[in-house]
Amino acid sequence: MKLAAPALELQRLGYARYELASKLEISMADERLRRLTVEFGQLPCDPHSRNEGRFRRFGRGVLLPWNGEFHWMPETLVNMPDGTTCSVNHYQQGMHNPEFLGLVRNMPGLTESIRRNSLLTELIKFDFSQTTWSEVELCWPIHVGVHLIRLSVDSPGGRAVATPDMLHQDGEPYAFAHLIYRRDAEGGENVIATPACAGSSPDDVAPESVLDRFTLCHPLDSYGVKDDLVSHYVAPVTVAAGAETAERAVLLIDFTPMTQRA
Repeated sequence: MKLAAPALELQRLGYARYELASKLEISMADERLRRLTVEFGQLPCDPHSRNEGRFRRFGRGVLLPWNGEFHWMPETLVNMPDGTTCSVNHYQQGMHNPEFLGLVRNMPGLTESIRRNSLLTELIKFDFSQTTWSEVELCWPIHVGVHLIRLSVDSPGGRAVATPDMLHQDGEPYAFAHLIYRRDAEGGENVIATPACAGSSPDDVAPESVLDRFTLCHPLDSYGVKDDLVSHYVAPVTVAAGAETAERAVLLIDFTPMTQRA
C-alpha cells in the first residue's frame, strides 16, 4: 500500500498533523459529531483525578487487519457502594506514566451511544490506515484503546490538567488525538519533542529538542504520534479572558498488536 504524505511523515518524523473535517468531508452539522459532542459533555469525573478538572471514559476494541473489521471488546461489571453496577475497563501504562507507575486504573466504560457512533469507527479506521506493521503483526488482531477526555475549568483563574503533566511516551506503538471541541479555552498547546525528553517539562528541555508546537483549535483538528520516535505533551487548559468556564474535549485512539508473548 502506498502511503499518503501525512502517513509518510508519521513514519519518518514520528508525528503528523491532520485536518480531518475537510479530509473526511465531515461538516460541523454532522449528526454523528453532534452526538459525540453531547457524550463528551456528559463524561463522568476521572476517578483518578485529584481535583484536576479531568472527565473521561475508556473503551477497548479489536481491529482485524486482514478484513478491516472492528469489534468492541466486552467491559467488566463492578458493584458500586450504592448497590448498582457500573461497567469499567482496566487501563495500565506500566512505567510510562510517572504519576501512576504500575497502577491498574479502572476507567468508566463507553456508553452504547458512543460504541454505535459510526464517526468514531470511521476515525479508528482512518488512524489505522496511517500506521505500518510487520507481516507477522498483521496476522494478529490489533488492540484499539479509545479514550474520551474532557478538561474542564469551572472558574476564572483555575486550570485543568492532563496526565501525565510532562513530556511522555504512552507505551502503545501509535496514538492519535482528535479535537471534538474547545469552548472559551486558553492553553492546551501540544508539544512534540525527542524521546529523550520524556519525563521533563517542555520548559526544561533544550530548544533544539522540541520538534513542534501547535494548538488544536477546530473540531477534528488531529495529530498522530509513533511512540518510539517522539515524546509529547499537552499544556493545562485555562479560561479565556471574559469567560467564566472553559472546556477542551479530545478523543484519543491508540493501537497495539496482540502478538504472542514468549
